[in-house]
Amino acid sequence: MKLLQFIDPHDGQHLGLVEGDDVIDLGVGGLYEVYYDGGGDEIGLVAAVQKMRAAAGDGRRLNLQALLDARDASAVHLTKPISGPADNPHALKVWLAGVTHEVSAKLREIEAQQATGAAVNVYDQKYREVSGGGRPELFSKGEPETVRGHGQAVTRPVDTVRLVPETELVSVYGLNKQGQLERLGYTGGNDVTDNGIEADNPLNLPQAKNWGGGCASLGPLLVTADEYDDGDVTVSCEILRNGQRVGFKEGKTGQDNLNMPDSLLHLERHLFRRIPLEARSLLAFYWGTPIVFAESDLSDGVQVGDVMRLHFSGGIGTLENGVVPLEDTGQLIGLEGK
Repeated sequence: MKLLQFIDPHDGQHLGLVEGDDVIDLGVGGLYEVYYDGGGDEIGLVAAVQKMRAAAGDGRRLNLQALLDARDASAVHLTKPISGPADNPHALKVWLAGVTHEVSAKLREIEAQQATGAAVNVYDQKYREVSGGGRPELFSKGEPETVRGHGQAVTRPVDTVRLVPETELVSVYGLNKQGQLERLGYTGGNDVTDNGIEADNPLNLPQAKNWGGGCASLGPLLVTADEYDDGDVTVSCEILRNGQRVGFKEGKTGQDNLNMPDSLLHLERHLFRRIPLEARSLLAFYWGTPIVFAESDLSDGVQVGDVMRLHFSGGIGTLENGVVPLEDTGQLIGLEGK
């Protein structure tokens, strides 16, 4: 089944079940509430949603395409397909893997060498290390509210060097009543990255990946694990500027295209053995990108006003986000005036 979350300005977040061209409103709340409060962690997410669908009967229906097209925050509109509850947004953890696809490793190595004038070699080294069963590159988007949904804007900090999208398949996890991890489903992700400051020095990675107001996105739909074939997934990324395409790339991801033994399980072992999922938490895990926009593809990177349009095969759909400037809060005025 396909699920989404949408915001109704009158009463907040709802969970929706996609049936053909329609979305069945399953009520106020979201995937978190269905899994942890609706019995999903005991009978399974799909069974819990099926119970809610039966209870909804001939209730409220919305048009899927209208929701995908909606951009007015004062009207019904999509948000990210998974989140923590309103009173505990940090119940959604967001972790990511890097250097999991050969094309990404090669291009990042080239960019680092161009930026520094030296044979940096860390990306090639990490790619070969992981391919041999070694430790993967894992990092966190620490603030879940900086992860946006379909149709919502991501931000560009004023000190950005070269901002690029990273198109990534995302698996979603919950912890069932037996304390066992469950892959609940799959969605699309954009791990927006300042490749410029990362190329200058790989130790800039935390700053290249994290900032306020929206530094990643998820969506538009979540396909439950029982229906999604995660073996060979086709993805693409298009960048629009003033309505005109200025960048486009396509690639392959999925279990068959990861570079390490045991594929996704290798990444899961390294993540969850060191950082077990807490009770009543969800986790979104980005798999790394097979698509990299090098300087030769998009020399100035993504600019304010651009639109990033990422497509994922298998029913997830097309994730679209515009780019706006990160607001200057003025918080430094007092310190800078001393």
